[in-house]
Amino acid sequence: MSASPDQTTDKDTQKHDLDVLSSTLREQALGARRFCDALIFGRLYGRLHWDNISGFFGDDAFEQALFDRWQEKLMPEGAEQLPLAEPGHWCHIATRIYPAGGHTRLLRTLVEGAKGNVSQQTLLLTQRSSREAIGKLPKALDAVGELNGSPERIARRLCQEAARAEVVLMHNHPDDIGAALAARCLRAAGRRVLFVNHADHVFSFGPGAADVVLEICATGWRTTENRRTAHAQQFMGIPAVRSDHQMPTTTDNRSGPILSIGGPGKFAPIGDLSFPDFLDRILPLVSNDVMLIGPSEKDPWWEPILTKYPGRVRLCGVQPAERLRAAFATSSCYVDSFPLDGGSVFPEAVMAGLPAFALNQGAAPGVSPTDVLRQPDMTSMVQDLAAFLNGADYLYDIATVRQDIVSLLSVEAVAERVRSAAEGDILPPPNSLMRLGNRSSDYNAERWVAAGKMHVPKRIWRGLSLMRRLRLRYDFGALPVSAAVKSQLKKRVLLG
Repeated sequence: MSASPDQTTDKDTQKHDLDVLSSTLREQALGARRFCDALIFGRLYGRLHWDNISGFFGDDAFEQALFDRWQEKLMPEGAEQLPLAEPGHWCHIATRIYPAGGHTRLLRTLVEGAKGNVSQQTLLLTQRSSREAIGKLPKALDAVGELNGSPERIARRLCQEAARAEVVLMHNHPDDIGAALAARCLRAAGRRVLFVNHADHVFSFGPGAADVVLEICATGWRTTENRRTAHAQQFMGIPAVRSDHQMPTTTDNRSGPILSIGGPGKFAPIGDLSFPDFLDRILPLVSNDVMLIGPSEKDPWWEPILTKYPGRVRLCGVQPAERLRAAFATSSCYVDSFPLDGGSVFPEAVMAGLPAFALNQGAAPGVSPTDVLRQPDMTSMVQDLAAFLNGADYLYDIATVRQDIVSLLSVEAVAERVRSAAEGDILPPPNSLMRLGNRSSDYNAERWVAAGKMHVPKRIWRGLSLMRRLRLRYDFGALPVSAAVKSQLKKRVLLG
């Protein structure tokens, strides 16, 4: 069925607005007279594409152009004046870390996995993180440094501090252009740079700055291979459990809550992929309540279902890892988040002993053996889940899935693949996951188009001088973008 003229116009306007603002921010970054301004506009450019998942995954030419112009600012005395690399020293570079969430958990687990195979590990953060998050870092880290000051000063200090390491692992946020440029300096100075592609479904700075891109799933691998610049790729995977993991003794609990976990945005309905609609279909068929960890009542899409089923749906907000473990122990089953999947928490729930259900069998990311548990459509998942909670057998071979997770995604197996990449021993990706991963690289771009909204970056503008922002506000008034985006721009440029 073809789109109506209004729908076509809306989508065309959305893409046109993105292209115009993207081109403008890119030009501002490349034409900046001050390095700090170049970094700020670079972050705005990266953030624009991070927030708007349009199918544009990287801009290596942009990174290289900034590096060529400003590398003397990053290493004023030249690479020969950098500190000598200390054998066996690994330095992790991250933008920020958080008390909860899969990306920070991945960093912590990699640090733990490398313990015993390196002489020391350090962590450098380019933005301030909460004390709670810092306190949860593993003791395997010998030092943690939070860099502060101007973007230029932070990027320069990254080069100086990380140069002490033999191996540098980049965990940077997709918009952290300063870290990506520092990585280019470090690689040029002979350090082994590995890029952890944890946000593989969006645009990101950094893949082309590394010797090796460490991939977490089949779709991310193919996206990098075809639509990013990379010198080499190595499958890493998301570590799930230790190799000696003992499955918990579970009871056949059919009366506990239906559990799902994920950041609030993972549940935002797009088109026919609506978690609230799923709940509206399953709740009349079962007596179980629902526990959602991550979402909160601030998200407007939950209001109708909360009103219709008072007391049966609990929105618990973001919770620490220990709260997740307690939820696993009391729940009847786990349902993977959608429209966006739970890359780390889905296998974690399975290894905690829960029967699991998930959508997107025809668009599996290939992130874990749990992808074989996916179902073809909402109707199938509702029928199978209702039958299970009402006493029927669980239909999937979850025991084999658990064995495969231990074999492929144990902390030790993941750490060994990272170690081999650090030593230059590049391994082929695992066939089992590559076969499972049938998701198009444009899966999230299609969701972005369906959402019909373009996001303008926030806050980063505040790093520019007031005079510069006033000029930009005036100049942006002439941009050929929609009135809605022009209004957002005027507000953001001045107020952040």
